[in-house]
Amino acid sequence: MKSKAFVLLLIPLAGLLSAQLGEVGPSSAPQIAELSGLVTRYDEKSASFIPVRIGEPISEPTLLLTAAGAELMIAFPSQIVARLGENTQAVVGPEREGRIEVDLQLGTLTALLDPERKKDGAPAFAVRGSGGVTEATGTFYAVTEYKGQTYTSVKKGEVKKKTTPPAKPDFAAYLKRAKSKAASEKSSRSE
Repeated sequence: MKSKAFVLLLIPLAGLLSAQLGEVGPSSAPQIAELSGLVTRYDEKSASFIPVRIGEPISEPTLLLTAAGAELMIAFPSQIVARLGENTQAVVGPEREGRIEVDLQLGTLTALLDPERKKDGAPAFAVRGSGGVTEATGTFYAVTEYKGQTYTSVKKGEVKKKTTPPAKPDFAAYLKRAKSKAASEKSSRSE
């Protein structure tokens, strides 16, 4: 069942990659390629979420949200396509310093990198989650951010993972230490 879902996803992604071949002139701004359902982006000027449109460029880092049952396809330069699944929240922006990095805050991102693309001078593609950064060295993979954990699945090729320690201390461990310390103080007072 999982492989069937990957194959069904691969067909539209491959079509988007081949469509990118015909574009003239390099652009560092990704574009909204396809969408279904309710997909919004945060507009800082109006301080509200507005619907996205097909063909809309993403010229600055932008928070994108997909609702239940919705999905979004984004075409990046250098023949890279990413799909945001339903109930996904991610910050997407243009290439910076030779790198395209998507900040996945919640949900699933599936990426397809054309294996025949020119890799010399092409930007690196990475997905940042709460658990670290996953960079593509392969061609087809998925990253899911769920309840503060980042999961990666590789269908074809490999990915490099760089984990980061948690930004916040483990509050549960703090409470456990505080309770054991209070209990030891209580027992020492009663003696």
